[in-house]
Amino acid sequence: MYDILIHNAAVRGGQVDIGVEGGRIAALGGGLSGAAAVEFDAAGRVTVPGLVDCHLHMDKALLNERAAYVDGTGAEKGALTRAEKAKFTVQDITERAERIIWRELRSGAVAVRTNVDVDAIVGLKGIEALLALREKYRGRLEIQVAAFSQEGIFSDGQTDRLLAEALEMGADLVGGHTITCGEGERHIDFILELAKRFGVRADFHLDESGSRENYLLPYTARRIRELGLEGRVNGIHMCTLAALTPEERSEAMGLLVEAGMSATIAPTAISTRQIAPAKELLAAGVPVALGSDNIRDFFNPLGSGDVKQVALLLSYLQRFFTAGEVEAVWDMLTEGGARVLGLADYGIAEGGKADITVFDARTPAEVIAYQAQPALLVRSGAVIG
Repeated sequence: MYDILIHNAAVRGGQVDIGVEGGRIAALGGGLSGAAAVEFDAAGRVTVPGLVDCHLHMDKALLNERAAYVDGTGAEKGALTRAEKAKFTVQDITERAERIIWRELRSGAVAVRTNVDVDAIVGLKGIEALLALREKYRGRLEIQVAAFSQEGIFSDGQTDRLLAEALEMGADLVGGHTITCGEGERHIDFILELAKRFGVRADFHLDESGSRENYLLPYTARRIRELGLEGRVNGIHMCTLAALTPEERSEAMGLLVEAGMSATIAPTAISTRQIAPAKELLAAGVPVALGSDNIRDFFNPLGSGDVKQVALLLSYLQRFFTAGEVEAVWDMLTEGGARVLGLADYGIAEGGKADITVFDARTPAEVIAYQAQPALLVRSGAVIG
Protein backbone atom coordinates (compact mmCIF):
# COMPACT_ATOMS: atom_id res chain seq x y z
CA MET A 1 0.00 0.00 0.00
CA TYR A 2 1.28 3.45 -0.90
CA ASP A 3 1.06 6.40 1.44
CA ILE A 4 0.49 8.60 -1.62
CA LEU A 5 -0.11 7.67 -5.25
CA ILE A 6 0.10 10.42 -7.85
CA HIS A 7 -1.04 9.68 -11.40
CA ASN A 8 -0.07 11.46 -14.64
CA ALA A 9 2.53 13.82 -13.26
CA ALA A 10 4.50 15.83 -15.83
CA VAL A 11 8.11 15.24 -14.80
CA ARG A 12 10.89 16.58 -17.05
CA GLY A 13 8.62 16.55 -20.09
CA GLY A 14 7.11 13.07 -19.67
CA GLN A 15 4.12 11.76 -17.74
CA VAL A 16 4.67 9.29 -14.90
CA ASP A 17 2.95 7.92 -11.83
CA ILE A 18 4.65 8.40 -8.47
CA GLY A 19 4.23 6.06 -5.52
CA VAL A 20 5.33 7.29 -2.10
CA GLU A 21 6.07 5.14 0.94
CA GLY A 22 7.82 6.04 4.18
CA GLY A 23 8.88 9.48 3.05
CA ARG A 24 10.61 8.21 -0.10
CA ILE A 25 9.59 7.74 -3.73
CA ALA A 26 9.03 3.99 -3.79
CA ALA A 27 7.96 3.68 -7.42
CA LEU A 28 8.16 5.84 -10.51
CA GLY A 29 6.72 4.84 -13.86
CA GLY A 30 3.63 4.36 -15.97
CA GLY A 31 0.41 2.69 -14.88
CA LEU A 32 1.14 2.31 -11.16
CA SER A 33 -1.77 0.85 -9.24
CA GLY A 34 -2.61 -0.31 -5.76
CA ALA A 35 -4.18 0.93 -2.58
CA ALA A 36 -3.11 4.34 -1.32
CA ALA A 37 -4.01 6.46 1.67
CA VAL A 38 -3.97 9.50 -0.65
CA GLU A 39 -4.53 9.28 -4.40
CA PHE A 40 -4.19 12.28 -6.70
CA ASP A 41 -4.50 12.74 -10.45
CA ALA A 42 -1.98 15.37 -11.57
CA ALA A 43 -3.61 15.33 -15.03
CA GLY A 44 -0.42 16.29 -16.84
CA ARG A 45 0.47 19.21 -14.59
CA VAL A 46 4.06 20.32 -13.96
CA THR A 47 5.66 18.33 -11.14
CA VAL A 48 8.99 19.08 -9.44
CA PRO A 49 10.37 18.64 -5.92
CA GLY A 50 9.70 22.35 -5.33
CA LEU A 51 11.11 25.79 -6.01
CA VAL A 52 14.39 27.08 -4.58
CA ASP A 53 14.64 30.66 -3.29
CA CYS A 54 18.35 31.34 -2.90
CA HIS A 55 18.38 34.74 -1.22
CA LEU A 56 16.15 36.22 1.49
CA HIS A 57 16.35 38.44 4.57
CA MET A 58 13.74 36.75 6.76
CA ASP A 59 14.93 38.44 9.93
CA LYS A 60 14.08 41.88 8.47
CA ALA A 61 10.90 40.93 6.65
CA LEU A 62 7.58 42.73 7.12
CA LEU A 63 9.03 45.81 8.82
CA ASN A 64 6.64 47.99 6.83
CA GLU A 65 3.76 46.64 8.87
CA ARG A 66 5.00 48.69 11.80
CA ALA A 67 7.11 51.36 10.11
CA ALA A 68 5.80 52.78 6.84
CA TYR A 69 8.04 52.73 3.79
CA VAL A 70 9.85 56.01 3.16
CA ASP A 71 11.52 56.63 -0.17
CA GLY A 72 15.10 57.77 0.06
CA THR A 73 18.73 56.91 -0.54
CA GLY A 74 20.29 53.57 0.34
CA ALA A 75 22.00 55.19 3.32
CA GLU A 76 18.69 56.59 4.57
CA LYS A 77 16.98 53.21 4.21
CA GLY A 78 19.86 51.59 6.05
CA ALA A 79 19.42 54.03 8.93
CA LEU A 80 15.70 53.29 9.11
CA THR A 81 16.46 49.57 9.19
CA ARG A 82 19.03 49.95 11.96
CA ALA A 83 16.50 51.87 14.04
CA GLU A 84 14.06 48.97 13.73
CA LYS A 85 16.78 46.37 14.32
CA ALA A 86 17.52 47.95 17.69
CA LYS A 87 13.98 46.95 18.74
CA PHE A 88 14.21 43.31 17.58
CA THR A 89 13.60 40.46 19.97
CA VAL A 90 13.95 36.74 19.30
CA GLN A 91 10.16 36.42 19.49
CA ASP A 92 9.60 39.32 17.09
CA ILE A 93 12.02 37.90 14.52
CA THR A 94 10.51 34.44 14.91
CA GLU A 95 6.96 35.63 14.33
CA ARG A 96 7.79 37.62 11.19
CA ALA A 97 10.10 34.97 9.73
CA GLU A 98 7.59 32.18 10.36
CA ARG A 99 4.98 34.03 8.33
CA ILE A 100 7.45 34.18 5.44
CA ILE A 101 8.21 30.48 5.81
CA TRP A 102 4.54 29.70 5.27
CA ARG A 103 4.39 32.04 2.29
CA GLU A 104 7.36 30.21 0.80
CA LEU A 105 5.85 26.80 1.48
CA ARG A 106 2.44 27.62 0.05
CA SER A 107 3.99 29.15 -3.07
CA GLY A 108 5.79 25.87 -3.76
CA ALA A 109 9.26 26.36 -2.28
CA VAL A 110 11.20 23.37 -1.00
CA ALA A 111 14.39 25.18 0.05
CA VAL A 112 15.50 28.72 0.88
CA ARG A 113 18.66 30.49 2.00
CA THR A 114 18.30 33.45 4.34
CA ASN A 115 21.01 35.93 5.30
CA VAL A 116 20.60 36.88 8.96
CA ASP A 117 22.18 40.04 10.37
CA VAL A 118 24.86 39.57 13.02
CA ASP A 119 26.24 42.75 14.59
CA ALA A 120 26.40 44.82 17.75
CA ILE A 121 22.87 46.16 17.17
CA VAL A 122 21.00 42.87 17.06
CA GLY A 123 23.61 40.47 18.38
CA LEU A 124 22.73 36.83 17.75
CA LYS A 125 18.95 37.20 18.15
CA GLY A 126 18.28 36.57 14.47
CA ILE A 127 20.53 33.53 14.41
CA GLU A 128 18.80 32.10 17.49
CA ALA A 129 15.37 32.64 15.93
CA LEU A 130 16.20 31.25 12.48
CA LEU A 131 18.10 28.22 13.77
CA ALA A 132 15.06 27.28 15.85
CA LEU A 133 12.78 27.73 12.85
CA ARG A 134 15.17 25.69 10.70
CA GLU A 135 14.69 22.77 13.08
CA LYS A 136 10.95 23.31 13.46
CA TYR A 137 10.38 23.15 9.70
CA ARG A 138 12.95 20.47 8.91
CA GLY A 139 11.30 18.01 6.54
CA ARG A 140 8.90 20.64 5.22
CA LEU A 141 11.19 23.46 4.09
CA GLU A 142 14.97 23.32 4.02
CA ILE A 143 16.22 26.57 5.50
CA GLN A 144 19.88 27.48 5.13
CA VAL A 145 20.98 30.16 7.58
CA ALA A 146 23.85 32.49 6.69
CA ALA A 147 25.41 34.57 9.46
CA PHE A 148 25.58 37.90 7.64
CA SER A 149 27.74 40.98 8.28
CA GLN A 150 25.36 43.62 6.89
CA GLU A 151 26.90 46.44 8.92
CA GLY A 152 30.54 45.57 8.32
CA ILE A 153 32.89 43.60 10.54
CA PHE A 154 35.46 45.85 12.16
CA SER A 155 33.76 49.08 13.24
CA ASP A 156 31.75 47.92 16.26
CA GLY A 157 34.33 45.70 18.00
CA GLN A 158 31.90 42.80 18.18
CA THR A 159 30.86 41.51 14.76
CA ASP A 160 34.07 39.54 14.09
CA ARG A 161 33.52 37.56 17.28
CA LEU A 162 29.76 37.27 16.80
CA LEU A 163 30.12 35.78 13.31
CA ALA A 164 32.30 33.00 14.69
CA GLU A 165 29.83 32.43 17.55
CA ALA A 166 26.98 32.19 15.03
CA LEU A 167 28.84 29.45 13.16
CA GLU A 168 29.56 27.67 16.44
CA MET A 169 25.79 27.80 17.17
CA GLY A 170 25.13 26.00 13.89
CA ALA A 171 24.70 28.61 11.16
CA ASP A 172 25.09 26.87 7.80
CA LEU A 173 27.36 29.44 6.16
CA VAL A 174 28.82 32.91 6.51
CA GLY A 175 27.70 35.98 4.59
CA GLY A 176 29.68 39.07 3.63
CA HIS A 177 29.02 42.42 1.96
CA THR A 178 32.02 43.51 -0.07
CA ILE A 179 31.28 47.25 -0.25
CA THR A 180 29.96 47.89 3.25
CA CYS A 181 31.68 50.45 5.48
CA GLY A 182 34.55 50.76 3.00
CA GLU A 183 36.08 47.55 4.33
CA GLY A 184 36.60 46.01 0.88
CA GLU A 185 39.49 43.58 0.66
CA ARG A 186 39.90 43.24 4.42
CA HIS A 187 36.22 42.26 4.69
CA ILE A 188 36.53 39.71 1.90
CA ASP A 189 39.62 38.15 3.49
CA PHE A 190 37.93 37.81 6.87
CA ILE A 191 34.80 36.15 5.49
CA LEU A 192 36.71 33.71 3.30
CA GLU A 193 39.14 32.79 6.07
CA LEU A 194 36.23 32.25 8.46
CA ALA A 195 34.52 30.00 5.89
CA LYS A 196 37.72 28.01 5.49
CA ARG A 197 38.24 27.69 9.24
CA PHE A 198 34.71 26.40 9.85
CA GLY A 199 34.47 24.32 6.67
CA VAL A 200 31.36 26.15 5.40
CA ARG A 201 30.34 28.00 2.26
CA ALA A 202 30.39 31.77 1.89
CA ASP A 203 27.64 33.99 0.48
CA PHE A 204 28.74 37.47 -0.65
CA HIS A 205 26.66 40.52 -1.48
CA LEU A 206 29.23 41.19 -4.20
CA ASP A 207 29.65 44.54 -6.00
CA GLU A 208 26.05 45.36 -5.13
CA SER A 209 26.17 49.11 -5.80
CA GLY A 210 26.61 48.68 -9.54
CA SER A 211 29.44 51.24 -9.49
CA ARG A 212 32.78 50.53 -11.13
CA GLU A 213 34.68 51.91 -8.14
CA ASN A 214 33.22 49.07 -6.05
CA TYR A 215 34.33 46.32 -8.44
CA LEU A 216 35.81 43.68 -6.11
CA LEU A 217 34.97 40.52 -8.03
CA PRO A 218 38.56 40.07 -9.35
CA TYR A 219 40.02 40.28 -5.84
CA THR A 220 37.35 37.93 -4.46
CA ALA A 221 37.93 35.35 -7.19
CA ARG A 222 41.70 35.46 -6.66
CA ARG A 223 41.41 35.00 -2.90
CA ILE A 224 39.00 32.10 -3.37
CA ARG A 225 41.60 30.28 -5.46
CA GLU A 226 44.45 31.14 -3.07
CA LEU A 227 42.49 29.73 -0.12
CA GLY A 228 41.33 26.62 -1.99
CA LEU A 229 37.64 27.55 -1.69
CA GLU A 230 36.67 26.89 -5.30
CA GLY A 231 33.04 25.83 -5.60
CA ARG A 232 32.17 27.08 -2.12
CA VAL A 233 31.35 30.76 -2.73
CA ASN A 234 28.18 32.35 -4.10
CA GLY A 235 27.99 35.92 -5.36
CA ILE A 236 24.69 37.75 -4.80
CA HIS A 237 23.67 40.69 -6.99
CA MET A 238 27.01 41.42 -8.76
CA CYS A 239 25.36 44.53 -10.24
CA THR A 240 28.66 46.08 -11.30
CA LEU A 241 28.88 43.47 -14.08
CA ALA A 242 26.24 45.54 -15.89
CA ALA A 243 28.52 48.61 -15.82
CA LEU A 244 31.50 46.89 -17.45
CA THR A 245 32.46 46.87 -21.10
CA PRO A 246 31.81 43.64 -23.06
CA GLU A 247 35.52 42.83 -22.88
CA GLU A 248 35.63 43.41 -19.12
CA ARG A 249 32.51 41.27 -18.63
CA SER A 250 34.08 38.45 -20.62
CA GLU A 251 37.12 38.61 -18.37
CA ALA A 252 34.84 38.61 -15.30
CA MET A 253 33.03 35.49 -16.52
CA GLY A 254 36.37 33.72 -16.78
CA LEU A 255 37.24 34.72 -13.22
CA LEU A 256 33.92 33.40 -11.92
CA VAL A 257 34.42 30.07 -13.69
CA GLU A 258 38.02 29.71 -12.49
CA ALA A 259 36.92 30.34 -8.89
CA GLY A 260 33.98 27.93 -9.22
CA MET A 261 31.61 30.67 -8.11
CA SER A 262 27.85 30.61 -8.48
CA ALA A 263 25.57 33.61 -8.88
CA THR A 264 22.27 34.57 -7.30
CA ILE A 265 20.31 37.34 -9.00
CA ALA A 266 17.71 39.35 -7.11
CA PRO A 267 15.79 41.15 -9.90
CA THR A 268 14.02 43.57 -7.55
CA ALA A 269 17.35 45.39 -7.26
CA ILE A 270 16.40 46.98 -10.59
CA SER A 271 14.58 49.66 -8.58
CA THR A 272 17.90 51.35 -7.80
CA ARG A 273 20.52 49.87 -10.19
CA GLN A 274 21.08 47.54 -13.12
CA ILE A 275 21.19 43.83 -12.43
CA ALA A 276 23.79 41.28 -13.50
CA PRO A 277 23.50 39.92 -17.07
CA ALA A 278 21.93 36.52 -16.47
CA LYS A 279 22.23 35.30 -20.05
CA GLU A 280 25.97 36.00 -20.15
CA LEU A 281 26.48 34.23 -16.82
CA LEU A 282 24.60 31.18 -18.07
CA ALA A 283 26.47 31.16 -21.38
CA ALA A 284 29.77 31.17 -19.48
CA GLY A 285 28.70 28.13 -17.47
CA VAL A 286 28.21 29.93 -14.16
CA PRO A 287 25.47 28.31 -12.01
CA VAL A 288 22.71 30.92 -11.66
CA ALA A 289 19.82 31.06 -9.20
CA LEU A 290 17.16 33.57 -8.17
CA GLY A 291 16.34 35.18 -4.84
CA SER A 292 13.38 37.11 -3.45
CA ASP A 293 15.72 39.33 -1.39
CA ASN A 294 13.85 41.82 0.83
CA ILE A 295 10.19 41.36 1.71
CA ARG A 296 8.08 44.40 2.61
CA ASP A 297 10.80 46.43 4.24
CA PHE A 298 12.61 49.70 3.52
CA PHE A 299 14.50 48.21 0.59
CA ASN A 300 11.52 46.48 -1.04
CA PRO A 301 8.03 47.44 0.10
CA LEU A 302 6.36 45.00 -2.33
CA GLY A 303 8.33 41.78 -1.76
CA SER A 304 6.18 38.68 -1.39
CA GLY A 305 8.26 35.60 -0.58
CA ASP A 306 7.15 33.92 -3.82
CA VAL A 307 10.19 33.42 -6.04
CA LYS A 308 7.97 32.94 -9.10
CA GLN A 309 7.36 36.69 -9.04
CA VAL A 310 11.05 37.53 -9.36
CA ALA A 311 11.33 34.94 -12.15
CA LEU A 312 8.65 36.82 -14.07
CA LEU A 313 10.42 40.12 -13.40
CA LEU A 314 13.74 38.77 -14.70
CA SER A 315 12.00 37.36 -17.77
CA TYR A 316 10.78 40.84 -18.71
CA LEU A 317 13.92 42.74 -17.74
CA GLN A 318 16.31 40.55 -19.74
CA ARG A 319 13.92 39.09 -22.33
CA PHE A 320 13.81 35.43 -21.40
CA PHE A 321 10.98 34.74 -23.83
CA THR A 322 11.91 31.89 -26.20
CA ALA A 323 11.20 28.30 -25.19
CA GLY A 324 14.85 27.71 -24.35
CA GLU A 325 15.09 30.93 -22.35
CA VAL A 326 11.97 30.09 -20.34
CA GLU A 327 13.51 26.70 -19.57
CA ALA A 328 16.64 28.51 -18.37
CA VAL A 329 14.58 30.59 -15.92
CA TRP A 330 12.75 27.46 -14.80
CA ASP A 331 16.11 25.81 -14.14
CA MET A 332 17.13 28.78 -11.96
CA LEU A 333 13.97 28.15 -9.91
CA THR A 334 14.52 24.41 -9.63
CA GLU A 335 17.59 22.29 -10.41
CA GLY A 336 19.89 25.30 -10.94
CA GLY A 337 18.84 26.75 -7.61
CA ALA A 338 19.39 23.37 -5.97
CA ARG A 339 22.94 23.30 -7.36
CA VAL A 340 23.66 26.77 -5.98
CA LEU A 341 22.45 25.75 -2.52
CA GLY A 342 24.22 22.38 -2.72
CA LEU A 343 21.04 20.40 -2.10
CA ALA A 344 21.99 16.74 -1.92
CA ASP A 345 18.65 15.05 -2.57
CA TYR A 346 16.83 17.21 -5.11
CA GLY A 347 14.89 15.47 -7.85
CA ILE A 348 11.95 13.22 -8.67
CA ALA A 349 13.70 9.84 -8.67
CA GLU A 350 12.96 6.35 -7.42
CA GLY A 351 14.41 5.97 -3.94
CA GLY A 352 14.68 9.74 -3.55
CA LYS A 353 13.14 11.94 -0.91
CA ALA A 354 9.41 12.43 -1.45
CA ASP A 355 9.35 16.20 -1.90
CA ILE A 356 6.79 16.70 -4.66
CA THR A 357 5.07 19.87 -5.87
CA VAL A 358 2.35 19.68 -8.51
CA PHE A 359 1.68 23.13 -9.93
CA ASP A 360 -1.70 24.07 -11.38
CA ALA A 361 -0.18 24.48 -14.85
CA ARG A 362 0.84 22.25 -17.75
CA THR A 363 4.19 23.87 -18.60
CA PRO A 364 6.92 25.84 -16.82
CA ALA A 365 5.96 28.82 -19.01
CA GLU A 366 2.42 28.68 -17.58
CA VAL A 367 3.77 28.49 -14.03
CA ILE A 368 5.76 31.69 -14.57
CA ALA A 369 3.24 33.55 -16.73
CA TYR A 370 0.17 32.75 -14.62
CA GLN A 371 2.06 32.65 -11.30
CA ALA A 372 0.49 29.23 -10.79
CA GLN A 373 0.19 27.96 -7.25
CA PRO A 374 0.54 24.34 -6.11
CA ALA A 375 -2.35 21.94 -6.59
CA LEU A 376 -0.56 19.43 -4.35
CA LEU A 377 2.31 19.84 -1.89
CA VAL A 378 4.14 16.80 -0.53
CA ARG A 379 7.11 17.20 1.81
CA SER A 380 9.03 14.22 3.17
CA GLY A 381 6.14 12.00 2.13
CA ALA A 382 3.41 14.00 3.85
CA VAL A 383 0.76 16.19 2.24
CA ILE A 384 1.03 19.82 3.33
CA GLY A 385 -2.38 21.47 3.66
